[in-house]
Amino acid sequence: MIFSIVLEDKRTSKMFQKISVHLSIIAFLFSINNCATMNDREDGMQVIFVKAPADSHIYLDGEKIGETFGASLIDSPKKDPNKQYKLRIEKDGFEPKEIEVTKEIHMLFGWNLIFLVGAPIGFAVDYFSGSYLHYNRWVEVNLDQKSNFKVNLNSESNQIYIQKRDADQKLPVTVKFNKVESVSYEKTDSKGNPLPNSSEGRKIPTGDYQDEATLSQGYYKILGFYYSKDFNSSYTNSVTRVAKLPGSKVLAIPGGGVGAICGAMDEKTNRTTFYWIHLPEFISKKLGESIYMQSYYIAKHCEQVFDLKQYLSQS
Repeated sequence: MIFSIVLEDKRTSKMFQKISVHLSIIAFLFSINNCATMNDREDGMQVIFVKAPADSHIYLDGEKIGETFGASLIDSPKKDPNKQYKLRIEKDGFEPKEIEVTKEIHMLFGWNLIFLVGAPIGFAVDYFSGSYLHYNRWVEVNLDQKSNFKVNLNSESNQIYIQKRDADQKLPVTVKFNKVESVSYEKTDSKGNPLPNSSEGRKIPTGDYQDEATLSQGYYKILGFYYSKDFNSSYTNSVTRVAKLPGSKVLAIPGGGVGAICGAMDEKTNRTTFYWIHLPEFISKKLGESIYMQSYYIAKHCEQVFDLKQYLSQS
């Protein structure tokens, strides 16, 4: 009798386990079959990132959103299906370019095709909610037509951008180093001379990959070598290039937000040089994405700011 009761309990337990598994599968299929909806922000907004040439100025519907690298929080097609956004990229010596931010089918909407069991539910939920469309998250713009154009730095849009950026000068800026090796930095004056009575001295980046730093507003003298490691499409082979000649450059680092210090090569001297890319605090804090991911996104743009293949072809 005792044995029989125990056996019955085991059978009951197994039955509930099967029911639990089946319910879990159903819940999983339902969730992934309206995955575009599940991935939406509650406020109906979405983030776009804009990658542009070095020293360019980026405007979205007339509002400046960055230099070299820009970002903005905009209404998603679900929130306003009729809204159209226009980007304008300006840089001294190049003809400005205007493009429309395009919409595309949400990548997660395609999961409905993979999990056909719940596809009708997923298609219906995503389609009628408008979640199957979103604006292209990454926009890359190149300028190729040279001209005598000069950016109007005194324009209202530029002045507002500078005012908002400089309002956060006392805040620290999260920095990521990319395309560099044996790099170090020191806070200096505008000419690269060490600050008097300063005990900071020269430092090296920290973090798991020694590519991170938290800096305050001011001038920094960067020393190091350009470094690049490029993989083939299958990531089975790689080519590593390290500049023979080190370089140094004094960069003006604003406070607040996130930024990247990119290694590059000077086309005239073949020495290592450095570029600064920055996303100001007033833009960064609106995005709702982690500082770590934002700094990673900016650092990845170092590849576009300095095109190694183009440099080698011109050398």
